[in-house]
Amino acid sequence: MYFIQKASEYSEIPASSIRYYEKINLLPALKRNANGVRVFDDKDIEILKLVKCFRRLGMPIQEIRENISNINLEYERIDTNAILLQHKKSLEDQILILNSFIEEIDDKL
Repeated sequence: MYFIQKASEYSEIPASSIRYYEKINLLPALKRNANGVRVFDDKDIEILKLVKCFRRLGMPIQEIRENISNINLEYERIDTNAILLQHKKSLEDQILILNSFIEEIDDKL
């Protein structure tokens, strides 16, 4: 079991961000000890690392919340490849839309 400082160090996410993620219900319910202090296990650290990865990839908070919720329900069957492929497809769709906007601007110039 780890306290927030170690969880922050291991996941490379600032403690303030971890608190914020908990506040907006991005993370599954965190465990607390008898004194009410957050405690993290290895599963929690892995989830934090996934959140960090998804954020770096530009995944919207709501999408991360849904994916983390699914992962938490079926932790033994994490299919990060499927999640990442779905996000990649979304990014490719956005690129196509943005490229069409650029072409339209170029036509008007």
